Amino acid sequence: MKPKTVFSKTISLVLSLALLWVALLAPAAAEAALPADGVYTGTANGMGGALEVSVSVEGGKIASIEVGSHSETPGISDPAIEQIPAAIVAAQSTQVDAVANATVTSEAIKAAVAAALSGEGETEAAALEILIEPDVIVVGAGMAGLVASVRACELGANVLVLEQNYRVGGSANTAGGSISGAGYNIQIAAGIEDSAEAFYQDFVTMGGGEQNLNPEIAKVHAERSAGAINWLQDYVGVEFSDQVDSGGYLTMNTNRVTYTAGGPASGGGSYFVRALCDKLQGFIDAGQAQLCLDTLVTDVMLDGEGNVVGVKVGDMEIASPSTIIATGGYGYCERWLKEFNFTNITSNDPNTAIGSGYDFARTAGAAFDNMDYCSCYGGSVPVSGFQASLRCSINYNGAIWVNTSGDRVFNEPAATSMDKRTIWRTNDQNIIYVVLAENMISEDKPLFTGMMSNSAAFTNEEKIAELLEGGYMFKADTIEELAEKLGTPNLPQTVAVYNEDVKAGADSVFGRTDNLLAFEEGPFYAVYTVPYLMMTAGGPRINGEAQLMREDGSAVGNVYLAGEIIGSANIAGHNTIGGIGHGLCATWGTIAAESAVKNAGK
Repeated sequence: MKPKTVFSKTISLVLSLALLWVALLAPAAAEAALPADGVYTGTANGMGGALEVSVSVEGGKIASIEVGSHSETPGISDPAIEQIPAAIVAAQSTQVDAVANATVTSEAIKAAVAAALSGEGETEAAALEILIEPDVIVVGAGMAGLVASVRACELGANVLVLEQNYRVGGSANTAGGSISGAGYNIQIAAGIEDSAEAFYQDFVTMGGGEQNLNPEIAKVHAERSAGAINWLQDYVGVEFSDQVDSGGYLTMNTNRVTYTAGGPASGGGSYFVRALCDKLQGFIDAGQAQLCLDTLVTDVMLDGEGNVVGVKVGDMEIASPSTIIATGGYGYCERWLKEFNFTNITSNDPNTAIGSGYDFARTAGAAFDNMDYCSCYGGSVPVSGFQASLRCSINYNGAIWVNTSGDRVFNEPAATSMDKRTIWRTNDQNIIYVVLAENMISEDKPLFTGMMSNSAAFTNEEKIAELLEGGYMFKADTIEELAEKLGTPNLPQTVAVYNEDVKAGADSVFGRTDNLLAFEEGPFYAVYTVPYLMMTAGGPRINGEAQLMREDGSAVGNVYLAGEIIGSANIAGHNTIGGIGHGLCATWGTIAAESAVKNAGK
C-alpha cells in the first residue's frame, strides 16, 4: 500500500515499554553515554503534561539542569523541581530517589533529562507513515486497546493502534491488579464453585435491579469473563497469583476476584500491560501491527448511511473496514462530567481520559445509558482545581458531615463506600463540609493526605494554615460565627443536638455510636470538600457483540467498543464490583476484536 503520512510519532513497542518503565520506575543512568559539551533539551510527561528540561554538559560532566516549561501543579510539584535536578548533578546519574509524595513529577524530570542526554529530546515530531493496510483500527492503547489489538492480530487481522499518549497502558499502569469473572481456571483451582448465572444475579441484586443495567450485555459479560481471564493467563502470559476473594468494594456472594502477581496494590495492573505489550511486539515485528504513540484521533469518519469507515488524525483520514474505540472513560473531561453528573467535581483519573470516544459515539448518533450515574469518592479539597490532589480525612476524631444547609447527612463512621459516594454525589452542589473542633485535632493523626503520589509532606498545622488562607477551610470562635461564614443556617442547632447526644451516649439523629466526641470550646473548623472520581460508569449503548447502537435499536456499522467507555453501570448496575475495570477491558476487548475481525472479512 502507499504509505499515509501524519505528523505524529511511530515507535516500536520495545521502545514503548522502555518509556513505560522509565516513567514508572527509573530512567537509564545518565553517565552511560554523555554527549559532547553543550546544552541539551528533553521532555517527558508529568502530572500535567509535557515537562521540559535543559541540561548543560561541561568537561564531560552534567554541570546544571534547569526545569523549563511545564504544567505541574504549583506547590505540589515544587519540591521535586527544586531537589531532583540538584540530586542528578550531584550523582551524575538519573538514578536518584524520587521526592516523597511528588513521585510523578520526579520521574518526569528524570525521564526528560535521560531523553535530553540520549539525543531523543532534540528530535522533532516526524512525519508518520502508515505502513500497513489495516483491517482493524484500535483507538486507544490502554489495557482494553491492547487486549483488542492482540486478539485481533491473533485472529489474523492487520491492526493499526493509535494512542494519544506517549506510552501505552493508560490507567492500568498504576491501577491495582484485580479482575473478576465466573468459572475461570484460577477460581476453579481454588475450589470455588461459580457460574455465569450467579455472577449476573449479583449484578442485578447489588446493582439495584435489572432497570439499572443492560441485561443483554451484562449476561454476555458474565458468560465471557472466564474465557477472557483464561486467555490472559494461557495465551498472553499474564502472571497471576492464586488469590481469589470477594474484592475490595461491595462484597459479592461468591469469591470471584483474582489478582496479577503484583496484587491489589497500585502497580499490580502493570502486569497486564507488560504481558500484552510483549505479545503485541511479536505482531509488530512480523509487520502485522503498527503502534503510533502521541497520535490523537480527532474524529471518526462516516459514510452516507452514518456508519463508521475510519478515523481522522487532524486533517488526515485513515480508512479501515472496522474500528474499535477503546479510549477509556470521560473522568478527566469537565465538560462531560458537568453535563451529566456534577456541579463540583475533581478528578483522580489519568489526564488522557478526555472523553473523546464519547464524542465519537455522539457523532455517530449513538444512544447513551446510565450517564446520570457516576461513582465517586468523598472528601476532595479542590486546591488544584479540577485535578484532585488533596483529600480530607472525613472520618476524623468526632467530626461530622453537613450539607450546605448545615444539617448532618449520615452516621459518619458507619458509612459504606457506596454511602459516601451517594452523599457527595447527591447533595446540593456536591458540597459537604467536614466540621470539627480544636479539641478533635491531633498532630499524631493527619487531617489531610495527598493523592496521586503528588503532594509534599506537611503537618496538620501547616496544611490548616494554608487552607484557611486559600478559602478551602473556615475557622471561627463560635459555631454561630462558623455557620455565618459558611452560609449554613442550621449548623448551630445541628451541633447543639450532636453535643447533647454525645453526653447521652446515643445519637438521636442517625444512631451513631462510634467516634463520638463533643464540640468543646472553640475555635471550630469546617473543611470544604467535593467528590473526586477514578472511573466513570455510564457509556454509549452496545449490543452483545460490542457494536455501537442507536436509540432506535439500529447498529452503527463497523464500530465496536471495549473497556471503560462501555460503562461499568451498564454491566453491573449502580454499584462497584471488584475487578470490574480490568474485567471490562479483558472481556470486551476480546469480544470487540472478534466482532471487528469478522466484520472485516478475515
